[in-house]
Amino acid sequence: MENKLIIGIDFGTDSARGILYDLDGLSLRKQVVAPFKRWKEGLYCNPAKNQYRQHPADYTEALACIFEGLLKDLTPAEKLQVAAIGTNTTGSTPVALNEAGQVLAMLPAFAENPNAMFVLWKDHTAIAVATQINQLAKQGAVDYTAYSGGIYSSEWFWSKITHIIREDEAVWQASATWMEQSDWVPYYLCGQQLQQVKRNRCAAGHKAMWHESYDGLPAAEFFHRLEPRFEKYKLPFYTETYTSDQVFGTLAPDLARQYGLSEEVLVTVGAIDAHHGAVGAGIRPHVLVKVMGTSTCDMLIAPYAEATTLLPGICGQVDGSILPGFVGYEAGQSAYGDIFLWYKKLMLAPLKSILGALMTPEQIQAYDEHFFNYLSQQAAQIPPAFDDLIFTDFFNGRRTPDADMELKAAAYGFTLATTSSQLFKALVEAAAFGSKAIIERFEAYELAIHELIAIGGIAEKSPYIMQVLADVLQREIKVLQSDQVGALGSVIFASLAATAFDSLAEAQEKLCPAVATTYYPDQGLAPIYQQRYQRYLSLTQRNYKAHE
Repeated sequence: MENKLIIGIDFGTDSARGILYDLDGLSLRKQVVAPFKRWKEGLYCNPAKNQYRQHPADYTEALACIFEGLLKDLTPAEKLQVAAIGTNTTGSTPVALNEAGQVLAMLPAFAENPNAMFVLWKDHTAIAVATQINQLAKQGAVDYTAYSGGIYSSEWFWSKITHIIREDEAVWQASATWMEQSDWVPYYLCGQQLQQVKRNRCAAGHKAMWHESYDGLPAAEFFHRLEPRFEKYKLPFYTETYTSDQVFGTLAPDLARQYGLSEEVLVTVGAIDAHHGAVGAGIRPHVLVKVMGTSTCDMLIAPYAEATTLLPGICGQVDGSILPGFVGYEAGQSAYGDIFLWYKKLMLAPLKSILGALMTPEQIQAYDEHFFNYLSQQAAQIPPAFDDLIFTDFFNGRRTPDADMELKAAAYGFTLATTSSQLFKALVEAAAFGSKAIIERFEAYELAIHELIAIGGIAEKSPYIMQVLADVLQREIKVLQSDQVGALGSVIFASLAATAFDSLAEAQEKLCPAVATTYYPDQGLAPIYQQRYQRYLSLTQRNYKAHE
């Protein structure tokens, strides 16, 4: 095999991560993390309104940082050995573009307008629209939510677009089309025209109701009924979709010259980050890959023969969305790590406010760094009991099963003796119970799960949380060695485009990381956690009744 270098780029919520992979030596040459500057400063977001927006300049600056960091130590000859680039991003994270194919927020008139920026996956400003879409879908001859678990979410493409064109006259007037971040990144890298864009099937199927059975996207008439303002657009935005083993285009000449790369560098079709993470983790039939970060995504694939039943309450079943040749399923929880970060802020905010001026930066950093270690050690000493404090995990709504972004978290069992460690333990258990509910939904429809792999920040850094998850699920959980599995998934697809491997299976076999840690369930805790899970389900039902 020729000496080939591959770049994989994974856009997360807080940063973009890039890796340079050497296919000749099957080794990671370098990795770079580029935080999003404006996002870190909290710009364009309003948590009280569930508004989370990201400026496109954060993305372009992150890409520049990644290319400069990955390539700076390479010789000119080595730079020319870069054969392909694969990318993935968060989703659904759409943005408005004008007739010239420019993101509106990159224009002076819209530079500070959050509605002209990327609407991040966790933005829930479109809850009312999602309700309308679900009602409209059930009234027509075709239920366009059928392959989205029967429920369309406020986190997804059409909900967000509709909300913004209703709210912002200027954005509506200036926009010609909308694009997912996972399509825009390769579009930007290739410097293409709008008509050349290859929309990825992953985002289209899971977030935009695209399906072959009704010739692609929902009919234009469906959107005209939802919101008359859609009549200004040329619908459908696209008809064909593409899987990540296909080539999007070649690197834009100006970017190639800037970084000393060949203009023949291939850029592959994008996808959502969790899906590429599952590929990088070695997903195969009957293996559930849990991507565990601020939220979770639970990824599963099935051969066509096993995917004949529509699965209610799950965020989509899409042909080729994860691995070509298989039906991909996505589930997950809208908040996971976010729950624990909320608790950390809740507990430390008064301390920092009152004593911050008296504490050194090193002391403040020590509080931050040791907070979870302390609580984890304390919580691990508390044996679970039936009547312990119990939470539901709906701090950012419920993604699956049965999406409902208006749902709020609830708790039962507080007393004057409740400690901070007991409260932390209850939050960790709630997150684990939410994972159990997802697995039970898969298995209720005869999608067997024989193995569980976990990747992401929580899996790598939180042994206590992972052990509780193993105990609640009563399953072994394998955590992989690599901390950049998402970017590695993009490398796998890019390496196929560079013809380095004969098949995707071979690429996974060669490139996927080994298991670093396996968490084994304490079987003695199975009865008590089953009892506590039933209490969680009971509290969930009360949650729904209070919400109604």
